[in-house]
Amino acid sequence: MLSDQFIAELGIALQAQNHVLKNLDLAVSEIDAKLTEAEQKLSDVDETTNQLRDLESLMEALEASQEWIETEDFGDFDPNQILRLYENRQQSVFRELTKIGFKDWDSFVRQCQTYALSQGVDSLAPYEGFLTEADLKKIQSESYDAQYQWDACDYSFVGASGILALLTDVLLVQIPKNPTVIGNGKWLDQLNLTARLKDFNTTAKAGQTDWFSQWARSLEKACNVPYDNQNLISGMSKGGHRIQSMGHDPVLGFVFGILDIMRGTITGFSYDKLSGTHSWTCVANPEYQSIKLIEAILCHIGHLISDVATPMGLPAPFMTLLQGINIGSFNIGSTGDKRRTVGELARWMYLNGYDFRHFLVSGITPAVIEIVLRAYIMLRHYSEHGETKFDLASHPKYRSMLLAAHSMATVGNAGKIILMQGNPLAINSAEWMAFVRYLVPSIKYWVFDQRQLRLEHLEQINATGWNDLLQGSDQLMATLTEVDFPTIPLGTT
Repeated sequence: MLSDQFIAELGIALQAQNHVLKNLDLAVSEIDAKLTEAEQKLSDVDETTNQLRDLESLMEALEASQEWIETEDFGDFDPNQILRLYENRQQSVFRELTKIGFKDWDSFVRQCQTYALSQGVDSLAPYEGFLTEADLKKIQSESYDAQYQWDACDYSFVGASGILALLTDVLLVQIPKNPTVIGNGKWLDQLNLTARLKDFNTTAKAGQTDWFSQWARSLEKACNVPYDNQNLISGMSKGGHRIQSMGHDPVLGFVFGILDIMRGTITGFSYDKLSGTHSWTCVANPEYQSIKLIEAILCHIGHLISDVATPMGLPAPFMTLLQGINIGSFNIGSTGDKRRTVGELARWMYLNGYDFRHFLVSGITPAVIEIVLRAYIMLRHYSEHGETKFDLASHPKYRSMLLAAHSMATVGNAGKIILMQGNPLAINSAEWMAFVRYLVPSIKYWVFDQRQLRLEHLEQINATGWNDLLQGSDQLMATLTEVDFPTIPLGTT
């Protein structure tokens, strides 16, 4: 391990030598003659070096064939000749070091420092200063940070997708409203997609002759389910029984709803209007006969289809679970006269139009980011790297871009809630889910994975360089083996 002092001293020496070499490079035309003369003076040193190499090769050959060596083979051998050759080599090196004034390492460092000060050279400059511009650019491009660094085009698309998602949340999603108000409302209300979607009602007998309404009414009669009963759990009503039964949840219903159909039960939350408390409960429906799994799945899907376009509709995904949170104290708007828990707030939101249809409409906001930004990322990746397989969601750079765009849309939705005086109907649950979906892996990457990925990246670069070095050495050895060296027969008389 090199000490800090030695590294600092080495930097001073290298900076001085680097400055000298640059000056020599500029004046190379003036010193060609001197270099030629120096080569002639050092020819004896080169000759000695060649002799040493020949002797080393001879010794290796002798050692390999030592069992064939006899005493007569060493008749003209002088062992002191090897020592004299090494002494001559050492003296020639010492003479060359003496010419440049080198005595020991400490004095050499002091001379370099004196030279650096006299020539105005920064002796504490980083080691990158010794690299050529091409080598420096190559090292910078291969660094870990360079692989995931954003450029101006990345910033532009992230900002554009985030702003576009914010506009869709404000102009198209808005909040659930009564469809009858839309017809005579302002132009902004005309853009409310939730209200437009709720104009379609499959339970309206008159005027609904389309195939979907007829199909939905037939499914309502055919797909009778136990969790549609409104009298077995306290607090249920015609308008609020779906938010209380877990079977009506678009996601969780495929677990609890199918189990209820197979067992003939109803699972959900009871509601006490006086205390405002929701309690988990599961009761049997004596009027229903249980059925098998496949039939239960088909029956559950048919019942959800029959309920999705009714005036109250299905609850938003996972909203039924929020009823179990009997904590918190929230006012609804500036005129709210009652403080509600999280469970009561979820119930109030559903009864005021925050259903599955509004959740689908709110999904336009994160969909805009996913479509625009993912299309840009894939086109950019394929244009730079070709047809290479990659996982977009697990790539640190691409995931950070998606997280940044969703962060902009989420902050915009928070501002929308504040401007509407804290109205919970302004919450874009689909966008918040998308934000959390990218935030959790990003936190894991920042805390745990980033250091490991950096080390793996360095190991990959080192492994590539080592493979190139081994390949070059293999080619060198292959070239050497093709050369015919003269053989020395040993043990002959």
